[in-house]
Order: sequence, then structure tokens, then C-alpha cells
Amino acid sequence: MRRTRLSLAAAAAVATTAGLLAVPTVAQAAPKDVTVQLLAMNDFHGRITPQGGADGSLATAPGTDGRYGTGDDVVVPVGGAAQIAATVQRLEATFKDTTQGPSTSFFVGAGDLVSASPFESSVYKDEPTIEALNAMGLDVSSVGNHEFDRGTEELRRISAATDGTYSDDVTACEGITPGVDGCFGEGEHAFHGADFPYLAANVIDKTTNEPMLPPYQVFRTPADQRVALIGVVTETTPTIVSPDGVADVTFIDEADAINRWVPVLQRQGIQAIGVLIHEGGTVTDPSAAATANKCTGLTGPIVDINARTSAAVDLIVSAHSHNAYNCRLDDPSGTPRLVTQAGYYGRLVTDIRLPIDRSTGDVNRTSAAYGATNVPVTREAADPEVQSIVDYWNARAADARNAVVGSATAFIGNSASNQRGVEQPIGNLVAEAQRVALQQAQFGHPVIAFMNPGGVRTNIEAGEVTYGELFAVQPFGNTVNAVTLTGAQIDDVLEQQFQVGGPRNTTLVLGTSAGFSYRYDLSRPYGDRVLDDSITLNGTVLGAATAYRVAANSFLTAGGDSFTAFTGGTNLVTGPVDVDALVAYFRTSSPVSPPAADHGLPV
Repeated sequence: MRRTRLSLAAAAAVATTAGLLAVPTVAQAAPKDVTVQLLAMNDFHGRITPQGGADGSLATAPGTDGRYGTGDDVVVPVGGAAQIAATVQRLEATFKDTTQGPSTSFFVGAGDLVSASPFESSVYKDEPTIEALNAMGLDVSSVGNHEFDRGTEELRRISAATDGTYSDDVTACEGITPGVDGCFGEGEHAFHGADFPYLAANVIDKTTNEPMLPPYQVFRTPADQRVALIGVVTETTPTIVSPDGVADVTFIDEADAINRWVPVLQRQGIQAIGVLIHEGGTVTDPSAAATANKCTGLTGPIVDINARTSAAVDLIVSAHSHNAYNCRLDDPSGTPRLVTQAGYYGRLVTDIRLPIDRSTGDVNRTSAAYGATNVPVTREAADPEVQSIVDYWNARAADARNAVVGSATAFIGNSASNQRGVEQPIGNLVAEAQRVALQQAQFGHPVIAFMNPGGVRTNIEAGEVTYGELFAVQPFGNTVNAVTLTGAQIDDVLEQQFQVGGPRNTTLVLGTSAGFSYRYDLSRPYGDRVLDDSITLNGTVLGAATAYRVAANSFLTAGGDSFTAFTGGTNLVTGPVDVDALVAYFRTSSPVSPPAADHGLPV
């Protein structure tokens, strides 16, 4: 499925409002047009193995009363790398069968293809996912915020990129210990990095003042027409990854970065321009099926980005918000422009058609052929090459993943994305496990621990608990660190949870260890919502000038999620990998019961 690249380029942003978009047949295009097919995926998160439960199913038709969400919807299993590959091949074949004249198909991504991944990929630093994406024939992708979870150097390694350029010849194994720091595969599965370029037009290397990765990618059709894709990532990335890992780069405004490269492409004679942007919006349709090809009530950053993005951009493929939609939003000139997103986890692929005028080289947005639809990735077929890759890595991971490390007396709930503003039992459990893990002289015996809600990715079910299940809870590979904070700094940490009206403008409630408690009043102004005399440890009010040894993961101690108060701490010591701390807790404390979620309460 690999295709020849013309030159490097990137992808980016825009979004929002209108209605249902049907994919037209190419036969509807004017004879002078050459239609290009883009097949787009976003927020895959290493789901190379078909998922079970809600993550692996999609409602494709309403229940018997004609409404979605009634319990008897028509639901089909979806997802899996081999199934995505088969779906892409089927859509390409159908497109070629219906095309009148030359055509070209390209498979593109909009970021977060790796990280926050299941065990079989994440435990091997997502090299299995990169290998699968190579075999799936991915042609290009923008970076997502999760591509920076392990820092810029690791991103350069897996993307086979150095000094802002991409090369198929770059080795991904220089300067590391194979099988320890990376390069886990053997034989035909030996790792060599991505066969496709990652694009990052708005991620600026502080040394060169140029993008750290290619800003755009250009493709040429058999009819000698050129299509360019510019790639950008959410400007908020530094606040949702470890700041230390991105200290060598600056993230600039998405639309500004796109608009910088549009005239560069136009000077090359390229008029057909699209954006792959890892930022998105939210629609109000009630189910995945209803939102898949609608655009009801779209809100969010993509709306503003679209409004500020050059009218010369003909398409915005968005991501990040895990929504599925196909929209037509007016560009700055008032011309409708496609803004799409394909949900998450490879459950959908967006089939986009761009008719290009042979004489101007520009996308004909008035053509009936200009459109998109989200197509479910069903499981009737699986690509054998990709399936063999998935099977290899699952076999490698099986023994470690299935090892029983303890048990839970009951379901322990997680901090799901829509519950991060609410204290969760599992967040408190992880915090306590991290405090216990550092009860050694070298760490200073921490007395309080904190856990960021976004670092807890799933639930723990009642009964036997395996290593793989705990890895799914904490898949990022952060370390558990110890740092000394004063009582006043701990107060600042707590205040930074409630940032509505503050820098982050969201509420993120931290998990906290046993014996710690506080009260808050959200009617008070930002920065003064936690009652100072309510912050206690084992019933004793913290002293503002008293030093306390604190445990938190490396993401938080570096100021992640805008918890910058941690960075003022002293005597930072790096401890074990976070999932190892949780595994050790289950091994020594099972059966484990869900702790109460009552450490922080409103007045």
C-alpha cells in the first residue's frame, strides 16, 4: 500500500457547523476535474488489536422506535489495525472502480496515533503501532499532543526524523539500548521508525526557529496535479504533556502556522491545500452513529481556527476531541469548506473527495463531488500482513500482560475524560500507591501524594487483577517522583485544580493519598477557592511554611496540566515507573478496596 512521496509538508486545522454530507460519486465531477481521495483517521491511540465493549462497537442504525440510544440500536463491532487496513483497501478499490479518468488515493492521519495505548503497544514504546501503520500504508500524519508524551527526542526517533527533515534512511536504534530503551522487535519486526512523515508546522525548534518536523507534505496525482497537506497540533500541548519533554520547542498558534505556509505552497504553484490538525470540536448529536456524518451544534477551538485560516485552504481534517462529524464551515471569504473528524480508536475512517480543476490546480468546492463521509471500520475482513504484525506483538506481550498481581474487592472507577472535574476513587488509589512506593530513605518518606486525573485511563474491575489491566490504567510510563513542598505551595497546587476563570480555564481534581483532606468554595475567585485552614494531614492543619515531602508523577512535578506550583519544589528525586508502583501495591495490599472519594469537599 506504500506510495511515492513528492516532497515533505504538513497538515492542520478548522471546523464546524452545517449538516449531513454525502460522498458523491466521482462521476458527478465535471469532466475537467481530477478527483483525489483522502482516507483519514485520528486519535488511534495504538488500538492495533480489536477492542471489546463500547470502545469496539458502533451503533449504525437506531432502535425500533427510530431513535438512537434506546438499547436496541443496531450495533456492529468495529476497529483493529488489520480491519482498518482492509477498510482502506476496500474504499480505495471502490473509488478506482467509479472514477472516470486518473485518480489517486492517500491514507492520512491527524495525530494521537500513538500513546495512551493498550499494553501490547505501549509496553514496547508504541513501536508495534508504528510498524502496523507502516504496513497499513499510512502516507502522512500531523503530530498530536500524545506524540509528545515521551518527549521530542523520542518523537524524532520513532518518526525517523532529524533536524526538521524526514528520511527513510534514518535509523531509529542509534544511541539506545535495544530491547530496553526501544527497538524491541526482532527479525522482520525489527524497528526502523515510521515510513511516513509526521508534520508539525506549529512546533518550532528553539535552536533553528523552524518547525522541528516537516510543516507540510505534497502529493502528485497521475494527472500531474499536486495536493499539499499542512500539519499542526493543538497549541495547548505544553500544558497537557510533561513540560520537560518539550522544553526545546515552542508551540505557536495553529492558524498562524497554517497561514505562514499557504503562500509558500502557492509560490510553488500548488493551489489544492488541506490541513491535518490535531485540534477539534464537539457536536451535540446523541450517539456515535448520529454524529458520524452530521454537524449539529459544533463548538470548540476548531470553529475559531477555521475562521482564521486562509481561504486558500480547501479542507480541514480535525482531531483531538474524539468526536465524529462532517461539517461545511464558511472560510474567511464566505465559501463553505469541509471540516471533518473520524471519532477515535480507528472505529471510523473519513472518505474525503477533492475534485481538482485541471486548469487551475485548485479544489473545485462547488462541485457535487466535493464531500466526505465517515465509514465504519467493520470486521468482515482483515489484512493478513497487518494481522501478522498484531499477532506477533500480542504473543510477545501475553505472558507479562496476563500475570495476576492481586485482586480488587469491588469495581474501582476511573477519571474518565468527562469526569476529570470530579474526585474519583481510582485517582485516590493511585496516589496512595505512589506514596507507599516511595517509603524509603532515598525518597524522604513522602507523607502526601497527588495524581493527575488525565493520567488514569480506565477502570479496575472486581476480582483478579493482572499486570496488563494495571498498565491500562497508567499507560504513559511516567516515573513516580518525590519533591519537597511547603504548606503554602501545597495550597497553590490545590488552587490550581479549580482554574475556571484562571489560566487553564478548566477544573481538574487531583487524586490524593489517604489522610489528606481539604475544603473549597467555587463561589470565591480563582486563586482563593481552597480554605487554608481546611487543608489537613491526618487531622492536623498544614503549616504554610512547613516543608512536606510529596510524591507525584513526573508529569505533575514538571508542571503538567498547568499545575505549575509543583515546579517550585526542592530536592526532586526520581523514583520507579508509575505502573510498577501500582503493581507493587496490589501485590502487597490485595485484596484492594476502592477508597472513598471524599478528600476534597465543597463547603
